[in-house]
Amino acid sequence: MGKVYVINNGGQYTHVIWRTVRDLGFDVEIIDNKVSYETVKGSADAVILSGGPGSAYKDKYELCEKIVKKAASGEFSKPILGICLGHQIIAHQLGGKVSKGENAEYGIMEIDVDDDSNIFAGVPKKFNAWVSHFDEVKKMPPEFVKLAHSKACEVEAMKHKKLQIYGVQFHPEVWHTENGEKILENFLKLIK
Repeated sequence: MGKVYVINNGGQYTHVIWRTVRDLGFDVEIIDNKVSYETVKGSADAVILSGGPGSAYKDKYELCEKIVKKAASGEFSKPILGICLGHQIIAHQLGGKVSKGENAEYGIMEIDVDDDSNIFAGVPKKFNAWVSHFDEVKKMPPEFVKLAHSKACEVEAMKHKKLQIYGVQFHPEVWHTENGEKILENFLKLIK
């Protein structure tokens, strides 16, 4: 199976992402944001940007930022999934707006799926997911479409219109999220 890199942004669930991807039959490795872009470009079949406690607009995430920009330019053509902070990094780097949410969210939230193709194929139109964040995507970058929303967050998931760049605000990797493994499996099916 393909090689998947999980970029560690300091999130508490990074190892859970790793374990879920491994259990789905993929060769997966957690790497630090200091790893060179050339290393990832040369061997990645997909990249997952983990969550973390930092801020997409205040802190630096060198490798994540470079991969996102290279993907948007067409130089890096492998599937990318941003989870929580990773989702926010994608939005911020590509011209969207990320800022504090109305309320810090921590717990179960009902997600409404707006587009049940791609990563939400075979997932119910409403499901419960684990959320843990202060910031959120307030405005998607140009060329992105909304895939899901909730009562508390307008952009729970998004996708680039043409490129394989996805972001989810919630945490599909944890057992609290219904159909989370299916969402990750659908993303990994994008590997060619």
